[in-house]
Order: sequence, then structure tokens, then C-alpha cells
Amino acid sequence: SANQTQDIIDAKLDKRRKGVFGPPLGKKYIFFIDDLNMPGLEVYGAQPPIELIRQWMDHGGWYDRKAIGQFRKLVDIGFVCAMGPPGGGRNPITLRLSRHFNHLSFVEMQDESKQRIFSSILCSWLSVFPEPTKLTNEVVEATISVYNTITSQLLPTPAKSHYTFNLRDMSKIFQGMTMMPSNKFEGNRANLVRLWYHECCRVIQDRLVNDEDRQWFDKLLKSKFDTLFSVSTDDILTRPHVFYGDFMIPGADNKIYCEIDNHEKMISTCEEYLEDYNQTSTAPMKLVLFLDA
Repeated sequence: SANQTQDIIDAKLDKRRKGVFGPPLGKKYIFFIDDLNMPGLEVYGAQPPIELIRQWMDHGGWYDRKAIGQFRKLVDIGFVCAMGPPGGGRNPITLRLSRHFNHLSFVEMQDESKQRIFSSILCSWLSVFPEPTKLTNEVVEATISVYNTITSQLLPTPAKSHYTFNLRDMSKIFQGMTMMPSNKFEGNRANLVRLWYHECCRVIQDRLVNDEDRQWFDKLLKSKFDTLFSVSTDDILTRPHVFYGDFMIPGADNKIYCEIDNHEKMISTCEEYLEDYNQTSTAPMKLVLFLDA
């Protein structure tokens, strides 16, 4: 809200003299505002937090809400803002605000560029398979397809403001895949696709807030099994839950990221880690371990 925005900024500033506020002498403050166009529209179409910032840019300050009629002049401060294109929970901002800024914009990277970047990373890692180039293209194409779908369908809203996906999320999928030694696949395509499925769930599905979104995303991944990988869902998801990790051998010098097929052993291993921590820590943690965690 506009009141919260004003309180946050006012709390950072010191009083210079009567009616004038700013950072400590000799310093300047730059306030960074992310998702500038996220505030919702009020009944008349304005965005109060944005109008407050515009008031400072037009008049150099704003009015004190406690001392009615007293104007607070703010000096030696500036603003840097970032926002995405309007859509979902984001709204167009008023031109009366944007005219005060220097704009720096960029377009989404083309799919061909993404394909080239991530194919270069995966190709050497998948050299143990009979047709590494073909398989690399399938994995990268499937990942780009999933990424393009979620960025167009899972849009941020005020209730889901963290639904902001970018190339960093895509790179985390490939980063997670390459943590596993490629010789562990034994040339089995199903093992590779299962790892890809797990990493997509780890990076993206774990951020979704309700069962409806999670089921939609799971159905999206399973649709890629037949269309892009030419494998059946039964071959990939042989167990109710898919887990990978590098913690199954406590104290190992060389930790290997691999599939965990014994869930009972995984739970007991996690409980051993927790017990060891509580025995040596002055602030023990009373945690309840469950699958969704």
C-alpha cells in the first residue's frame, strides 16, 4: 500500500532540518523497487504506491500523515525500478511516472539461442549414450517447451507473486542433471528421462502453491514423455515418488548424486543426520520429516 511504502522509506531517512529529511550527511540513498507495476488498481484506476513515488519525483517529497499539512522534503535519494511486461498480476504504469526514468529494456532470448547454449553443455555429458546429439536435442527441446509453457500459463498474481520464472530456473534444471555422473545411466534412456522429470519437479513444481497447479504441471511433464522422448510413463515412473540425492552415504568424501530407490533407508538416513545434529548442537531442532518436505 502507499502507507507501507511511505513508512519504509521514511524509516531509512534522518532529519536534516525542519521539514527536510535524507540519508546521513555525505551519503546518498538509492532505493530499488522490484515489480514496480505489481500494485493493484484502485476503484478509479490509480495505483497509490506508484502515485506516492511520482509525487516525490514531481514535488520532491510528500505530506506527513501524522502532522497534517506538513510537507516532508526528501533529499539525496533516487530510485531504480524493475518490472515485467503487463499481464497476470502486473498492470501498466502511468506515463506520468515513467517519464521520470531512463528506460533499459530487453527482449526474451530466442529459442534457437537457448537450444545452442544448453545443447553445448549437455552434449559432452551425454557422450556415453549411442546417439548423444539426438538425445541432447530431445532433452533441451523438452525443457524449452516446458519453460515456454509455464512462463505463458503460470503468471504471477498478488496471491502468487513468486510465479516469476526466468532462464535461471532453466539453467538449474540442467545444473541438477549434470550433478549425476553420466556413466550411472548405463545407456538407459528411461533413467535419463526420470532424472529430467525429477529436476523439473525440484526446480519448478516445488514452487507451486496448490494441488491444482501441481497436477497441471505434472500432466505437462508426462505429456513430453510420449511426444518428445518416445517413452511411456510406466517406464519412467516406476515408483510413486522419485528422489535423487547425494546424502545416502554419511561421511563419504566423494558424494555421488544418484537416484534413491529405498525410501525407508532414505528416511532413516535423514533421521540419523537430524539425531547427530541434535547431539552436537546447543540449539537442537525438533523436526518432523515427511515426503513433501
